[in-house]
Amino acid sequence: MLLAGLVTIAAGYAVLTGGSASLAAVLLVVGYVVLFPLALLV
Repeated sequence: MLLAGLVTIAAGYAVLTGGSASLAAVLLVVGYVVLFPLALLV
């Protein structure tokens, strides 16, 4: 779960550098707000 969160965060930053801010925002929110805290609880 932690790896999935980190991959999602990295993908968000990669998409952000590519120029798609809306998709990057979704990926970063899912990574930081959903997957990463969920991984810390499990």
